[in-house]
Amino acid sequence: MFEALFKIVAQVEENEQGQRVFRVTRQEAPATERAFSSLVATVYQQEVSRMLQAGDTLTITVHLDLPPREVERTVRVREDGQFEGEGIQQPRADLLPTVSRLYEQFLEQVQPGDILTVMFRIQRL
Repeated sequence: MFEALFKIVAQVEENEQGQRVFRVTRQEAPATERAFSSLVATVYQQEVSRMLQAGDTLTITVHLDLPPREVERTVRVREDGQFEGEGIQQPRADLLPTVSRLYEQFLEQVQPGDILTVMFRIQRL
């Protein structure tokens, strides 16, 4: 069995203009909401999707620490490269819109001090 985990953790802060920003590392400046969304999309497109093979299971989890809230979707990669599973009414080749919807619903709820985690777990038998 093979398993890979990609995890993005950000602490939500507020900048001088009162906008929410996302601190992913201590060394870099906090990211705007748009930049954080771009980071998640980039990790999915350049790392996660390139690793997926037919038969793999991908679990996408978005977690907010306080109060604890979490949403998780599990999909499977079919032989034809299409995804099927939770939250997908018809098989689709592009999973990014589904990924985006999952974490964007949490972006509306975060407050300064919150910890937001986006995880991609690939499992292969």
